[in-house]
Amino acid sequence: MIFSAIKRDIKAIVFDMDGTLIDSTQTWIDADIEFGYQNGFVYTEEMLIATKTLKFMKACEYLSQFCDYTPEETAKRYYEILESKYGDCPVTKGAERLLKLCTASGVKMCILTAGIKPLADKVLVKNNLDKFFEFVATADSIDYDKRDPEAFLACADKMGFDISEVLVFEDSFHAAAAAKKAGAAVIGMINSGNYFEHDKLRETCDLTIPDFSAIVA
Repeated sequence: MIFSAIKRDIKAIVFDMDGTLIDSTQTWIDADIEFGYQNGFVYTEEMLIATKTLKFMKACEYLSQFCDYTPEETAKRYYEILESKYGDCPVTKGAERLLKLCTASGVKMCILTAGIKPLADKVLVKNNLDKFFEFVATADSIDYDKRDPEAFLACADKMGFDISEVLVFEDSFHAAAAAKKAGAAVIGMINSGNYFEHDKLRETCDLTIPDFSAIVA
């Protein structure tokens, strides 16, 4: 059984994208630093924590207070920086193997990301991963923030399963906590971008892993 450590009958999976399915943590950090540099401020750990699970536009609204742009102008300029870097993000180790195993086992899968659809589509198509998912729920296509359990309930419902039959992979503590509150099993991803949340993720999640290779060995 792929998820022997998760004592549930898992029929569907909700994947976070950045820092989970896609190894893009450093790419986002680099974009944050570059945006700050271009606009005369230093991107801090406090900013990273504040924006980690916010929808793209909400994060840009937050960042706009540190520069001379409206939220819309901030989004445009930030997107231009991110787009130039994002397509080269690699897949997290073991992810493709896991997706193939889940597909062969009849497990349905979707993506729930705080990012926006053009970027999500770009990296999925480039890595030939788009074929594995029922749908991609992005910040510009859903009503809920990932800190809200309703976001995970909506994904489960759209795939046709009760949340108790769903497993979530997530690298953000706040999103992982929301998924647990909704009733899902949660595997937390431990990476360099969420170092300040490692202990909270270990306390909250059913299991934590650095990548997918261990659970598909």
